[in-house]
Amino acid sequence: MLDEIIKNKEQEIVELMNQQQMNINDVLKKKIENRGFLKTIKKNIINNTISIIAEIKRASPSKGFLNENLNIEEIAIEYQQAGASCISVLTDQRFFKGSIADLIQVRNKTTLPILRKDFIIHESQLIQSKLIGADCILLIVAALKKDLFSRLYDLSLKLDLDVLVEVHDEKELQIALDKKCHLIGINNRNLKTFETSIQTSLDLIKSINDDVIVVSESGIRDSNDIKLLRNSGISTFLIGEMFVTSSNISKDLQGLII
Repeated sequence: MLDEIIKNKEQEIVELMNQQQMNINDVLKKKIENRGFLKTIKKNIINNTISIIAEIKRASPSKGFLNENLNIEEIAIEYQQAGASCISVLTDQRFFKGSIADLIQVRNKTTLPILRKDFIIHESQLIQSKLIGADCILLIVAALKKDLFSRLYDLSLKLDLDVLVEVHDEKELQIALDKKCHLIGINNRNLKTFETSIQTSLDLIKSINDDVIVVSESGIRDSNDIKLLRNSGISTFLIGEMFVTSSNISKDLQGLII
């Protein structure tokens, strides 16, 4: 599935490059504000409080539509009012039914830092991310060759974009650690089976020093999962499906902030 997604993304990038007029230096001259994705999480860690990165996600390749009638503006406002620290927005159209417009809407309706959740494989996507108002981008180690990962990471920082580096296993984790990444996301979803288990986070956190901020992604279902992960040293969580399928988002989100 990942190979299929990347192949489709390569086709999208050809079109993006034909449309894009700006280079990295042009974007830097615009001095677009970063709302402080990493800074917000660091502040919460200092204050010994958890960070919920609440995700806006219409669909997934494994489950299809999760919420076909999702109101982007309403859910973004509800996330902020309920106590989310940051918002993640899926912008992949073909497989997750998201869009660039979704992220722009969230940017206009909330003051929270925003993660652009997509399959970033080319610098043109970094330029686009900065221009639409993303504060942080996702780099998936499994989707990138090591040299390309390193180059995209460095370019992101140059553009004043925070970077959430996603790993699934020890090998990918070591690549992120060798790069001295500040923010590492452990995806609890098995890319082959699409099954989720927070045991992945519980296992990999043992190999990570305290100076690295860890985000546990996918498969978090309730406050018991949060407690288990917190006891292991993780205090930042990316949660989407649980919220977008909920009949009471505010109650469910606030119930996790323990």
